[in-house]
Amino acid sequence: MKDRSIFGIILVLLGIGFLLEQFDIISFNNIISSYWPIILIVIGVVGLLKKGSSKIGNAILLILGILFQVRNLGLIDINLFKLFWPIILIIIGVNIIFSKNKVSNNEDFRDSSDGMSARVSLEDRIDEFVILSGMEINIGSQEFKGGKITAIMGGVELDLRDAKLHNNKATININTVMGGAEIHIPETWKVEHSGTPILGGFSSKKRVKIDSNSPVLKINYTLIMGGIEVK
Repeated sequence: MKDRSIFGIILVLLGIGFLLEQFDIISFNNIISSYWPIILIVIGVVGLLKKGSSKIGNAILLILGILFQVRNLGLIDINLFKLFWPIILIIIGVNIIFSKNKVSNNEDFRDSSDGMSARVSLEDRIDEFVILSGMEINIGSQEFKGGKITAIMGGVELDLRDAKLHNNKATININTVMGGAEIHIPETWKVEHSGTPILGGFSSKKRVKIDSNSPVLKINYTLIMGGIEVK
C-alpha cells in the first residue's frame, strides 16, 4: 500500500470519527486523546515492512508510538520526552554498528575548496557516516546502485553528476540528526522521495528534463532537525 493511501485512510477514519461525535454517537475526542499514538505505530509498522524504506525513522516512530500508548493507558508513569534522545541515540548507534563500511581500491581522497574531506569513488554503493564533520563524495560509478548516509551534527555532499544508475534506478537511505545532505544529480534524472521529517525538511531546486525513460533516484529519509537538498 502506498504512503498516500495510508495517509488518506487515516484522514477518512478521523473524519468519520469527528462526524459521529457531532451526532453524539461516540465521544471521539476522548478516543483520540487516549489512542492517537496508534497512528504512529501503524505508520512505523507499515514503514518497516515496506521494501527499501528508512528503517531507522520507522523504528523511531514505532517505539515512540508504543511508549506514548502505554503511558496513555496508565501502564507507565514517566516523562517520555526525557527518553526521546536516548532512544534515538541507541537506534542510530545500533544502525552504525551493523553498517558495512570499507575502503576500496576504487576510491581516492582529496581536499575540497571549502576544507571538507572529499572522496572520489567508483564504487557502486555507498555507506557513509559522519559526526561533527563534513564529507564530500564524488561518484563516478557507471552502475550506481545507491546506499546509505548517516549524518549527526555534520553534513554530506554527494555529487552524482558523473554517475549512471544501475538499470536506471537506485535507492539512497539518508538519516540525519542535526545534520544534512546535499545531493547533485544530472538534469535528466527523476527524483522520488519519501520519509519522516521531524523539525526538518526535504527540498529540490533541480530543474530537470525528464521523460518516461528517465533514470529514477529514490531517496528514503529520516530527518531530525536536519534537511536534504537536491540540486
